[in-house]
Amino acid sequence: MQRSILFLVLCLPFVVGAAALPRSGPVPAPKPAEENAPDGQAGGKQPPAEQSSDDQPDPASELEAAVPTPEPKPDTEAAKPAPPQEAKPGDEKAGEDKPDDKDEKEEQAKTPPPPPPPPVEKEDAAALKACLADLAALGTKYKTATRIDEGEGCGIDQPIEVTEALPGIDTGGAQMRCETARALGHWLKDTVQPALKIAMPDRKISGITTGSTYACRLRNGASTGKISEHARGNAIDVAAFRLDDGAEVTMKPRHEDGTMEGAFQRTATAGACLHFRTVLSPGSDAAHQDHLHLDVLERDSGYRYCR
Repeated sequence: MQRSILFLVLCLPFVVGAAALPRSGPVPAPKPAEENAPDGQAGGKQPPAEQSSDDQPDPASELEAAVPTPEPKPDTEAAKPAPPQEAKPGDEKAGEDKPDDKDEKEEQAKTPPPPPPPPVEKEDAAALKACLADLAALGTKYKTATRIDEGEGCGIDQPIEVTEALPGIDTGGAQMRCETARALGHWLKDTVQPALKIAMPDRKISGITTGSTYACRLRNGASTGKISEHARGNAIDVAAFRLDDGAEVTMKPRHEDGTMEGAFQRTATAGACLHFRTVLSPGSDAAHQDHLHLDVLERDSGYRYCR
C-alpha cells in the first residue's frame, strides 16, 4: 500500500505535464530542474509550451507589419494665403472717396460758381425826375430816404417812403422805388377805385394793408435761386383793402366767389396787369395764397406775366 502511494506521488508530475502538452507533435523532454529554478533552486517555472499550427503568425501579416506606415502630409491648405474677399457695400474705409463721390466732386469743380448778383442799379436822373413829377400829379405823399445797399444785390439807389399812394389812401410809409409808387398810384386811381364804386357804391378805400415791400431776400423766401424784386424796391404785396367804414376786403383765392366782393377782387387783380409787369393773384401758387404780388420787373419786348 505504501509503495502504491509512493508510486503515484512520483508519477503525478509526469502525468500533469503530459496533459499540458499538445496532442500532436513530439513531446519535448523535460529539462533538469536546476536549469528552470531561479538561483539554483529546484521547482522553478516550466518552459512555455510550443504553439500549434493554428497559433503560428501569418507571414502576410508579418510582412504588412514590416512595411512602415507613411507619415501624414503637412497641411498645405492652412499654409496657403486666404483668397481676397470681394468688398461689400458699406465696407469703404472712412475718409475714402467712393467713385460716385469723386465724379460729383469733379463735376462740381468743373461747374463754375454762379455769378454774383448785380450791384444796386443807379437811377437815371431824367427818368427819376419825370417819375417824381407823376407822383406829384397823382397827389402821392412820400418822403425821400437815404440810399440802401445791403450787398448781395439788395438795395435801392433813390428810395422813397410812401405814406399815401393817393390822397386819403394810407400805405404806412412803405419803402420802394419811384417807378413802383407811380404804378401803384395809377392802379388805385384807374382800376381799384372805379371797380369799388360799382361793387360797393357807398364805400371808399381808406388804405391798403401791405405785406412785403422792400425786403432783402430771394424769391418766395427760398434759400437758393434768384433774388426777389422786393430786394430791389420793385415790388409790393397787397394783403387787404381797408374801407372807410372799418371793414376790409382781404386777399384770398376767389376764383369761384360769386359775391360782389369776389367780383371786385378779380377785377382789381386783372386790371393790375395794365400797370405792373408781374401780377400774382391769391391762389396762383403755393407762395401766394393770402396776398396779391405786384412788381415792375422789366422784360424783353414789354412782356407781362399775370396769373
